[in-house]
Amino acid sequence: MDASPQQISIFFNMDTFSFLAVEFNRKLARTRWKRPSLTTTLLVYLTVTSALVTIACGEQRFVQQPQNVTVKHGESVTLPCKIADRRGAVQWTKDGFGLGTDKDLLGFSRYRMNVDDAAGVYNLHIQPVLVEDDARYQCQVGGAEGERHLKSATATLTVHFPPTDSPDQVYLDTGSPMEATSGSPVRITCEAGLSAPASEIKWYMNGKEGVDGGKVNTTKTPQLNSILVAVKSRLDLTPEKNHHQANISCEVRHKALETPIVRNVVMSVKYPPEPSITVDSAKIQEKDDVMFKCKAEANPPTLRYRWEVNGVAVVGDHTAHYLMPRVDRSSNGAKVACIAANDIGTNRAEHTLSVQYAPRFKTEPEDQDADNGKNLTLTCNVDGNPPPEIVWLHEEGKKVINLGSRMTFTVTSETVGTYHCRAAVTGFPEESRSMRVYMRGAPMVVDTAEQFGMEGDDVKVECVVEGMPRPDRVEWAKGRRPLDTNSSRYTALTEAVRGGLKATLVVRDAEEADFGEYNCTARNKYGTHTGVIFLKRQQSLPLVTTLVAIIGGIVFLVVVVVVIVLFKKKGRTYKDPGLEKNSMRSSDLSSTHDSVLKVETRTATGSDLSPSEEEDYSSHDDWESGDGCGVRRPPLPRDPLRYSAVDYSDTVFPLKDHPNNNTSGGYIKYYSRDYDPPPPPPLSFNRNSIYTTSQGGGAALNNVDPRYSAAYGNPYLRVPSRTGTQGLYGSSGGLDTVTGGVPQSPQPSLFVTGASQPHIMNNNNNNNTLNNTSAIYGQNRNNLRLSANLNNQYITMPQGDGRNSVHGTHI
Repeated sequence: MDASPQQISIFFNMDTFSFLAVEFNRKLARTRWKRPSLTTTLLVYLTVTSALVTIACGEQRFVQQPQNVTVKHGESVTLPCKIADRRGAVQWTKDGFGLGTDKDLLGFSRYRMNVDDAAGVYNLHIQPVLVEDDARYQCQVGGAEGERHLKSATATLTVHFPPTDSPDQVYLDTGSPMEATSGSPVRITCEAGLSAPASEIKWYMNGKEGVDGGKVNTTKTPQLNSILVAVKSRLDLTPEKNHHQANISCEVRHKALETPIVRNVVMSVKYPPEPSITVDSAKIQEKDDVMFKCKAEANPPTLRYRWEVNGVAVVGDHTAHYLMPRVDRSSNGAKVACIAANDIGTNRAEHTLSVQYAPRFKTEPEDQDADNGKNLTLTCNVDGNPPPEIVWLHEEGKKVINLGSRMTFTVTSETVGTYHCRAAVTGFPEESRSMRVYMRGAPMVVDTAEQFGMEGDDVKVECVVEGMPRPDRVEWAKGRRPLDTNSSRYTALTEAVRGGLKATLVVRDAEEADFGEYNCTARNKYGTHTGVIFLKRQQSLPLVTTLVAIIGGIVFLVVVVVVIVLFKKKGRTYKDPGLEKNSMRSSDLSSTHDSVLKVETRTATGSDLSPSEEEDYSSHDDWESGDGCGVRRPPLPRDPLRYSAVDYSDTVFPLKDHPNNNTSGGYIKYYSRDYDPPPPPPLSFNRNSIYTTSQGGGAALNNVDPRYSAAYGNPYLRVPSRTGTQGLYGSSGGLDTVTGGVPQSPQPSLFVTGASQPHIMNNNNNNNTLNNTSAIYGQNRNNLRLSANLNNQYITMPQGDGRNSVHGTHI
């Protein structure tokens, strides 16, 4: 049939297309669509045809239907419903319950139907939306004459009700800080109030999601006849050290909340110490002192310490430090433990001590032997820390043939010999051992050199045998006559040596017939070998020759000693004879470097001029008898470091004629031993010149250089002079300058006195020796020490007129 323009317009109306689409989708939803079939095609065709007929006839239909919507509690919402060509009454249903056809919807004060009949709008408006509004809504059109009943699509209104951020709605069941003990389980509960839908609870530790070692259990409790749900989350935890001062937080999330609600608690965990040991040195060697330090963290922090070494407690009160003195290699690998405790518990930490030490052979390598072609293993059992590096060398070669503590090879004629095992540890000297490898075979007598013995003595004949295994026995024969080594005449001895043995035949009281040829025969399971040894008689040296050699050696030794002593004495007493006749300037005497008249000074301690304090010359028993003139003299001063026996020898001088000497028969007394000076005049002393100023002609003073004085060569006269009124040769009764001017008691004279002047010598006997030392040895021992006023550079001699006096200036 032909459609009118109005019908065509209606057919192509957009609302019509929407209606057709809705109907088509509804049909498809009710049909299991797998693949196009005849039934499905027919159904679609009928649907479209029915819709076109309805449109053409002007039946009521939905132009807009409600859809699912979500609204937050307290907001408003509008559910759309638009109908074309409506003829029946319109109403909304909630969960299948009709709300009524009035605009105001009596009984539902918050509900209102917004109606525009001209536009066909029948929307449902709800304000405010409450939890009970959460339901399924549908727009329905009642049937009329010739019209069918219409139902729109069901729309779900979802109402979100978030939890309230208040202490009584969201909370933790424990306060902060939360006291806990390590190892004791605890439970923390976070509860969120009623919400729709149910809230989500998450746990955090120090801002990181999740709690170490914690287990979470969440339960939801819905409210009766309501969509509201209460949520409770439990955290079960066994606290440890890492939970101390940790911030445990509970975070409540909801779809209607822009920001989560957070509750937190700080844990205070009491835990036992967890010690750790540190050593003050990264490299420990033998004989080092090792300091261990125990570091532990605990709550409460008050700790008690105890130390153990290899499980044995160290006795004493201990702190966090432990000193192990002078460790050695036996301490290597020792287990040093620190046990720390507090009121909560006890824990321990161990440290394995590593002591570095030089390589050392645990067992000394031994020589080895094996059959030809057999395998042999050599071992170097070396201990060291770090483990030593071991290399093997063969014979004198420098090439390394093996590494490691063991070496295996086949024994041949080329592989036998000496093997060197070297062990090295960085920072220590290398250790080396040698061992020999022998190939088993018959023995070999190698030492057949001539040997000697003396008739009448016990003579030994030695036989050296090489070969491995060592000979089972060694047989001796004199020529071809076997010897009975069990008899009293012969004794056979054997001694194991490296690579074999040494056999010795002892012949008792050797006779002439015992000298000659001996056969040494060695046997083992591999064979026999015989060596010939010639024993010759040795001639003894005559007794006279021996004595002459001994005496000659002694004489030679004595001569050498005398020469050395004389050489030293000559070097000590050398002088220039020409200086005796020449006058010297005072400037020459003052020189300390180049002058030949250098002064030999002696100090008060250890000096040749002062006797030892340990020698008491004041003892009466120490004085020996003199020259028979009733004068006793002291013993000679003992100074082994300065003088020898040669220095004290008595020299005999020949007689010489002199016109001024009437009593000696022309003999002039030289030297201080037989010098008899005239009575001394008053002394005139000037240290700065050797010439007098008071005597005419500038006569020389007796300030003689000690090397040219009579006292220099004679140890008895080597006594410092004293200034003042006291004379050199005896006490004059004046004040003693050494003792500060205190008069000294008179001492026994050591000299034979003349008429009025003291004399050093007794002129009645020209052969008499000097009467000991000067008079100073007769003084008190306290005067033997020199004072600063003594002149220890010169010996002042008595001055005469120069005519009858003779100066002894030669030594």
